[in-house]
Amino acid sequence: MHYKHVMLAVGLDMDASSLVYKAEEIAVSNGAKLSIIHVDMDIASFYDGILSVDLSEHEDAAHHNSVAMMRKLLDGLSTPIHKHLLYSGTIEDEVYRGVIENNVDLLVMGHHKSNLLTQMFLSPSEPLVRAMPCDLLLLKL
Repeated sequence: MHYKHVMLAVGLDMDASSLVYKAEEIAVSNGAKLSIIHVDMDIASFYDGILSVDLSEHEDAAHHNSVAMMRKLLDGLSTPIHKHLLYSGTIEDEVYRGVIENNVDLLVMGHHKSNLLTQMFLSPSEPLVRAMPCDLLLLKL
């Protein structure tokens, strides 16, 4: 299959750099555009109604930290990044939105080894697998 637009959904953890290079290799081998998306959790909406604390300063700091970490992560790439998306919200909603709005035909994600309980209740990839309108490649981490 020939892909035109590859998007990597990446967390900013130890495994991120290997995923970036693998996604770059896939995009280059397909002659495709490469985009990257990272989603920061929207802390304020998560605690809405539970805490009456202004979390906007914390969210701003987290956003700036994510931008700096993403720039550092992408420095070594030889392929230009078509779009770099940094959203705040739930992973499944924001990645889905990024795929739809940018006409992505392959989403690449890393997947950690987990047990059945974690898979069923805590895995951010499970809702994406069900709802994704494009091909999805899960890379074992």
